[in-house]
Amino acid sequence: MFANQRRSILIAVFALLIQIPGCLGLPGRSQPMTQEQKALFLSSFDEMTRMIEETFWDPAYLEECWGDLKGECRQQVEDASSADEARSAMRRLLASLEMSHFGVIPDSASQELSGSPSEGEAGMILRVSDGRAIVVRLEAGGAAEKAGIQPGDEILKVGERELAPRLKEWGESGSRYLPIQALQSACSGEPGTERDYLVRNAQEDRTVTLTFQPPSDDYPRVGFGNIAPVPLKMEKRILEDDILYLRLGMFLGPMQVMPWFENAIQEHRDAKGMILDLRGNPGGLGLMACGLAGWLIEDEGFELGTMKTKANDMNFSVNPRLDGWVKPVALLIDEGSASTSEIMAQGLRDIGRVRLFGRTTAGAALPSVLVKLPNGDILQYAMADYVSVSGKRMEGVGVEPDEYMEVDPDQIRQFGDPALKKAAYWILGKPGGPRSQIR
Repeated sequence: MFANQRRSILIAVFALLIQIPGCLGLPGRSQPMTQEQKALFLSSFDEMTRMIEETFWDPAYLEECWGDLKGECRQQVEDASSADEARSAMRRLLASLEMSHFGVIPDSASQELSGSPSEGEAGMILRVSDGRAIVVRLEAGGAAEKAGIQPGDEILKVGERELAPRLKEWGESGSRYLPIQALQSACSGEPGTERDYLVRNAQEDRTVTLTFQPPSDDYPRVGFGNIAPVPLKMEKRILEDDILYLRLGMFLGPMQVMPWFENAIQEHRDAKGMILDLRGNPGGLGLMACGLAGWLIEDEGFELGTMKTKANDMNFSVNPRLDGWVKPVALLIDEGSASTSEIMAQGLRDIGRVRLFGRTTAGAALPSVLVKLPNGDILQYAMADYVSVSGKRMEGVGVEPDEYMEVDPDQIRQFGDPALKKAAYWILGKPGGPRSQIR
């Protein structure tokens, strides 16, 4: 049994991007439940609690959080007049744990996961600064770049919806990751469809109509459990001053990522340093962090941390590779970096192998699995805790960078990508550059 549990844990170190579908829209009408549907929800509640109780690594904490609340929430499911009310009771129980990776995804959304998701892209990455949605990066050749949107611009409206009040609401949730999910939703849709954006730059406000573009065919498609295959973004560039830049969108597709990473190291061994970009990377396969780290570590005996399950502890051991990368490594992180990204960042920092640039990560580090409930909904639940080599728990806290780079429109306009520029300065030993706060 433990072998299967171990496999599930190492596969599912992943922060889902589908927990708030339609977050910019209005809630739909709640339909009354039939007796048959209510029975399925009660069965789903019982199955949900059984699985979590069987695997939760700290039974005392679970009892402290649930106690009488479990019976109260089950009664709410039994008394519910709609599916939304029943789900609300289930989510209330999960929310009492105050941890990431515990959630119920409605049947309608879970069907979308197994089908073809909306993959059209606006070609811009947004982050929050003082309650404003700021463009921090453009995809080369994307719709936003073609329309003249620039890094540092502010997005005021998406369609007819103003972003400021929504950003305030999302910020009050206490989650760094929620605004990331929502803003990603705002910049995606069905390929070929259009959406208006009200854009403010240093001179004016203007409305820009963007047509969502399909992902490039250059990106391989990889799947994950109940989630349909998605494009895996991998980018390699040689920057000015001969620095190797690697960007990885997810820790999925090991058959694609591992050779890509190895070939990049072998082909550019003479580069002065490496910048590994994990900004916006929600995680994926936990073992891939160990595999990639093996190319960056010379000596044996290192670990990226420990997964603590109800039955056992598992070490994320790193096996060094022959002819690995021995030059400086800068790692870029932000509030969109979650799960496996956080494990790799904190683990490599603990052993002194990397310097971190950017912003504090999502704080969503727990390994989780997805299972289908009797009512058709999907339950995501964590099966283990994670502790770094230095003894740090990242859940709810995140990984702090060594050099913090705030979302500053003026700096973005001046340097394009301040975190990337600052990392390059560090590799080259150059003073100055974008402002940063030293940890």
